[in-house]
Amino acid sequence: MKRKIKLKAAAFVFLVMVSISVLSCKKKTTAPEPAPAASNGTVFLHLHTNVDTNEVDTYNSVYVMTGGRKISVSIAQLYISSIQLVKTDGSTVNMGGLNIAKVMPIEEYMVGSVPSGNYQSIRFNVGLSPSTNSLLPEPNDSTLSKPNMWFGNFVQPWQGYVFVNLQGKIDTSTAANNTVAQMQPFSYRIGTNSHLTSISMPNQNYSVLPNQTQFIHIIIDYSKLFNGITLNLNSYLNVYSVADNSTVLSNQIANNIPSMFHYEQY
Repeated sequence: MKRKIKLKAAAFVFLVMVSISVLSCKKKTTAPEPAPAASNGTVFLHLHTNVDTNEVDTYNSVYVMTGGRKISVSIAQLYISSIQLVKTDGSTVNMGGLNIAKVMPIEEYMVGSVPSGNYQSIRFNVGLSPSTNSLLPEPNDSTLSKPNMWFGNFVQPWQGYVFVNLQGKIDTSTAANNTVAQMQPFSYRIGTNSHLTSISMPNQNYSVLPNQTQFIHIIIDYSKLFNGITLNLNSYLNVYSVADNSTVLSNQIANNIPSMFHYEQY
């Protein structure tokens, strides 16, 4: 009888040890915790205002372009919207409803926080989306509350905003040899939904590193707006109103917008 009790006790001890071993093994094979998401970095646009190879440092200064034509700028502004950053695998990071009002004195504009990784390009629109273009500016809206980007003294939804505003004086002579005093005023205010323009920059690889800032350096060359324009005709020097934006001249200027943008070279 005692022998049977001892055998039963030994069997019980064995079962307990096996159970502990199994539980121990299960703990060792528990799936690892998922890896934390990659940290984001911050992307800025660094935008230069140029006329030809001249960077515009101050308004109303006279600059000489390639070929000797003189120009001075009294205002140079535009809207950038619908920004997309293109990764090297072709996928895109959309920056939502960000709208940038690029003005001459300011060069740095934050695009936002984006996933770290390798990128190859940037896309954006010059102008505002139709939905934004019909909005009235809020009292504290520094982007839309810019009277020189309105077609009138106040915003009217049916008119929308000026997308590109370039004004100043230019040498209109065929030989580009007029004096400063002979320069003629011009005003190109391009807008309306039909002139919303998409820009796809060429591939130029860059990396966004975790918790660091990456700048994308782009030159905006406003002189490109004059490509194909007959400057010695006074009627070709003014696009000012919404009605003016339905002319052949306004379409030609709007078609020149994509050529304004190129990367800054070091």
